[in-house]
Amino acid sequence: MKKIEQSWNKIIISEIIYSMLYAVLGIIIFLKPEITNNIVGLMIGTFLLIYGFFALFTFIERSKIKLFHWNFIFGLLSILLGIFIMFNPLSILHFLNITFGIWLMVEGIKKAVYYLFMKKIGEESRKIVLASAILLFTLGLLLIFNPFKTIIISKTVGVFIVLFNVVNINDLVLLKRRGKRILELLK
Repeated sequence: MKKIEQSWNKIIISEIIYSMLYAVLGIIIFLKPEITNNIVGLMIGTFLLIYGFFALFTFIERSKIKLFHWNFIFGLLSILLGIFIMFNPLSILHFLNITFGIWLMVEGIKKAVYYLFMKKIGEESRKIVLASAILLFTLGLLLIFNPFKTIIISKTVGVFIVLFNVVNINDLVLLKRRGKRILELLK
């Protein structure tokens, strides 16, 4: 039981540190959205350029192998998309906005599952976890159907990252405090 408790504490503490780091990232995104947008666009564009050149190289080097015949098209499309994203970094922002919104909704559903589990074992703090689940799911929906544009989207993403991680840290601290009780109920 002692080993399980130690593992539990390590997991909770590492999750708290992880959430704190992401909260700082959210603050940076909120405070410097134009720089963040350009960096993300440049990184994704550069990745696509490198991938495109690599695909073209494999096409040229292995053109006799049928498996690599399509690499010319994939490479060319990746290079063009990479250049487009590098010169229009905000175009990728809308995609990231929707992706992050879906992720928040999934996290909300995950917390709802935690709530059901905690309800089953009679944990008193389950209502806080349910509130977190509803908040995260709602934030995800808002982010997906965000009526704002460009820089405001980045600021919104930054705020949502901070809010998500504050809620997550709250839940983790709660789990840490009640860890022994929860571990005993799991036996």
